[in-house]
Amino acid sequence: MDVGSESVEPVCNGNTPEAEPSKPNGTIKTEPNLGTDPTDPDPVVHEIPVYLSRGVNCYLFQYPVRPATMPYDNTDVVRARFRPTNQQVELEMRLNTANANYDRSKGEQIALNTDGVHPAPTPDRTFQSSVMDKQLLTGTAAVTDSGRYAVGILDNNELHLTEVKGLLHLRPSLGYLDKSDRTAKAEGRVATDPDDPADNEVKPEAITVKFARGDPERNKKYKEKSYDFQMKRVEEEPWVEAKFHQMKTYNWEEVSQRMFCGSMDTDVKSLDETPERYLYSLKDAEG
Repeated sequence: MDVGSESVEPVCNGNTPEAEPSKPNGTIKTEPNLGTDPTDPDPVVHEIPVYLSRGVNCYLFQYPVRPATMPYDNTDVVRARFRPTNQQVELEMRLNTANANYDRSKGEQIALNTDGVHPAPTPDRTFQSSVMDKQLLTGTAAVTDSGRYAVGILDNNELHLTEVKGLLHLRPSLGYLDKSDRTAKAEGRVATDPDDPADNEVKPEAITVKFARGDPERNKKYKEKSYDFQMKRVEEEPWVEAKFHQMKTYNWEEVSQRMFCGSMDTDVKSLDETPERYLYSLKDAEG
């Protein structure tokens, strides 16, 4: 999925830290001249240069309620949008209503319950046809800090790493069911529930209300922690429209090439520094 962003010059690490043994063609290539102790029970048999690429804003999508045997690889994604600050994503996927496994009568019933008996051709209409013709996947951040994750490409005995800026879990959205309830009530298709409390008429009565002066700063902090306030902040961020490209397509290949380090001759400082100083050396001009 492509999201408009400014390009960032890649930062590369030309050092060769110890890595797990590589097994090309089922065998381990040994390198006897590594200067290791012959008595070491676990010697280093192979070294791989590691490069850090920053040419792509990488987000990892996971589908926890979708079986691994049923991927979305061949699904037609008609719309994709993203909120980078709050890390929210929506994927609108077209359903194959002509498939033999599609229950058309059930699809018509869902569309009728959601959009009403005589839906108007407006943008607020959930399903543009007379059947349920799409499915919406919504995703949110699964972890608060994804800095420990990276996507690696091993090519020609070189490991290129790209930082994962966010890890999102996507699940089917059932918002159309809530809309079905509202539509049914508006059209009077919902029978009165005998368990609902009766609307007894209550006569107005004059009362005296007193307000105690509170701490404004404390009240503000409580308000900012409330669910309604947090949701309001999320909704204030505008959606960024994006283009979704399936794997093994031309656009996917083009973006994948940007995950290779473009400045392999530029070395960062060696790994003999403290972790804090090493991470500081990876910062670019924008911080």
